[in-house]
Amino acid sequence: MSLLSPENFRSYRDYNLDGKKLLVRIDINLPISREGRVESFYKVRKHIKTIDSLGDSAIVLLSHQGRVGDDNFISLEQHGEYLYNILGDRFRFVMDIIGEAAIESIKDLKPGEVILLDNVRLLSEETLKGSPEKLSQTIFVSRLSKYFDYFVNDAFGAIHRNHTSLIGFPMVLESMIGPLMEEELRTLDKLISEKDSCAFILGGAKLETKIKVMENILSFNPNAVFLLGGMISTAMHAIYGSIPKKEAQSILKWVDPKLIDVCREIIERFGDRIYLPSDYRYVKNGVLVEKHISEYRSGDEIQDIGSKTVERYLEIVKGFDNVFINGPMGIIENSLTRWGTDEILKGVAKLNVYKVIGGGHMVSSLEKLGLLERYDYVSTGGGSLLTLLSGEVPGPLQILRK
Repeated sequence: MSLLSPENFRSYRDYNLDGKKLLVRIDINLPISREGRVESFYKVRKHIKTIDSLGDSAIVLLSHQGRVGDDNFISLEQHGEYLYNILGDRFRFVMDIIGEAAIESIKDLKPGEVILLDNVRLLSEETLKGSPEKLSQTIFVSRLSKYFDYFVNDAFGAIHRNHTSLIGFPMVLESMIGPLMEEELRTLDKLISEKDSCAFILGGAKLETKIKVMENILSFNPNAVFLLGGMISTAMHAIYGSIPKKEAQSILKWVDPKLIDVCREIIERFGDRIYLPSDYRYVKNGVLVEKHISEYRSGDEIQDIGSKTVERYLEIVKGFDNVFINGPMGIIENSLTRWGTDEILKGVAKLNVYKVIGGGHMVSSLEKLGLLERYDYVSTGGGSLLTLLSGEVPGPLQILRK
């Protein structure tokens, strides 16, 4: 049994929840447009199973949305409207968290009914730093916990955050993982299993986190390979020597020297299981340019993988049991440079392999292409996925161990 097997954690299946009042932390942190509208409700739909699987209980949902000061930091009112359209009159959104309106609504809640409280990050205590014991003594936790029988953590997408709603409540309430968390962990457990071969297609930024993932997976699973795109592939090319030395030095200025050493070691140990783009694309004066990686020159900006790379990557992954995708291959905000990402998503969708994708940008891209149903599992996690794949079991999950 691996560290990520759901059997390692206390589960909602272990309890009779009928008639009980449950505080359920979910993750419905959604992509928001510049106009302040929710762009995709995929995560909300995934959590309907959470509600339906928790017996005849009274359920109060907690979630965050965005970060204080960012454009995506908004109320959960739109999320509530969407949930009401699905659940009907048994659901209510309460524009409060620990005030009188929230408390009275919780007191009146009956089995079979569901409440969503407002964005927990409206409370400064949510992101307070401290131990689980310290966070359990906050006004947030002490004010709400007295009204509940159990705490359920089903917020897989936020499991890498040591925030009050994730590690404070388990210190004062009997706690467990929920159905979505169980499903996510089971999928990850399959991906990292040494029994199956897996091709990991990684793109985007977050260089440090993705290097940790590569180092961890390649070290214990001889049947895993990595195909890279985005900023991580540019850095690896510069380190590997595919890019002329002078140009490589300008690229590596923004990379932590310690990471460069780690990358070199990974290349030395596992170079035969790491694949880098052979060509790239960028837009210059409104014109799309495609070049071989050896032609890279200062002034070029690697904005997407090229056509030869797409063809090669799709041919490579055909031979694997599982394929996991996280992070775009290029700049997906531009229609000209999202081509590589879209082609990889469309190509993998056609393959007869077990297909898993994660990360908000990638799920949104998949949804826009109409391919959600073509993938075996679409994860609600981004940073949480990478944290777990790097070999770390974060605090909110550690607390729920049996």
